[in-house]
Amino acid sequence: MGSIFKPSTTVVQAPSQSSTSYDIPEYFKEIQERTLRTAENVFSQPYTAYTGQRIAQLDPSEIQAENIYKNQIIPQSGQLANIANQTFDTATAQAYANPYENQVISGALTDLGEAYGQSRKAMGAQAIGAGAFGGSRQGIENVLGQERYLDSVADTSARLRQAGFESGANRFMADRAAQMGGATTQLGALQSASQGLQAFGQSARGIEQAGLAEGYRDFIEEREYPAGQIRQMVGALSGAPIRSYGEERSGSVGTPVAGPSIFGQAAGAALAGAQFLSDIRLKKDIKLVGKSPKGIKIYNFKYLGDDKTYQGVMAHQVPQASTPNQFGYLMVDYSKLDVEFKEV
Repeated sequence: MGSIFKPSTTVVQAPSQSSTSYDIPEYFKEIQERTLRTAENVFSQPYTAYTGQRIAQLDPSEIQAENIYKNQIIPQSGQLANIANQTFDTATAQAYANPYENQVISGALTDLGEAYGQSRKAMGAQAIGAGAFGGSRQGIENVLGQERYLDSVADTSARLRQAGFESGANRFMADRAAQMGGATTQLGALQSASQGLQAFGQSARGIEQAGLAEGYRDFIEEREYPAGQIRQMVGALSGAPIRSYGEERSGSVGTPVAGPSIFGQAAGAALAGAQFLSDIRLKKDIKLVGKSPKGIKIYNFKYLGDDKTYQGVMAHQVPQASTPNQFGYLMVDYSKLDVEFKEV
């Protein structure tokens, strides 16, 4: 059975027997063990749900704007429509014409009556002077005078009533225009106030929402940070320099077929484009062999506890591509450089 660092083997019967051993640098064993312990601790933690507020509530200014719209603007719009629909009908004409008729028409008819009375007295005096008082001629004159009086009364009354109607209509139109102007001005002021409150409230709510979103992002980053660090480390360890040694003996069977180790399975699930440990503290036999097209120094080196030679960079010389892992060793993301990490 394999360990967490060595793959398990299955022995297949064959004419010869062979065995394979694996040599993992000591510093990698320590890092692997710490990574697995950390992973086990993280995996054992229960899921932490976010319990904070995520959606900002309506701002008080937005609520006030809504109340103005429902309780004042809508009723005011209805009132304005009612004013616009008013017509100068019989009832309205009566209300506007009554004062005019009472004051002007009544006075004019009184004046006509007085004039007619004086005219009759004058006609009576003339008849007496002519010796015709009480005669047929006087009777005819009285009848004619009365007809002229009635015609004059009818004509005067009609003209005054028409004038009163027109005057009432004009005053009605002026009153309606004044009412519509006042209602329109008030409606405009209410709409302006409502829109201002709405805009202010939306701005305040937007600021609050941005703060809530930032708080949620901080929570997610904090919750996922340990797992992210483990994934990064597993990806880096997938490139660990491991040497294998084979030994063959005759006699019995034994061709070991390697299966993936636990750690190898974790490494295989690591993110693509993994970083490589490139801390100078983990290297020996360092030799400068050239520079990249962008002027980055390229070295040949060996890892401590490993005799294989690799080619790459020194992490502390490429800060733009280097980050420390949770154990304090610098790792290099070669995808950010024009240098290839390889075994030579």
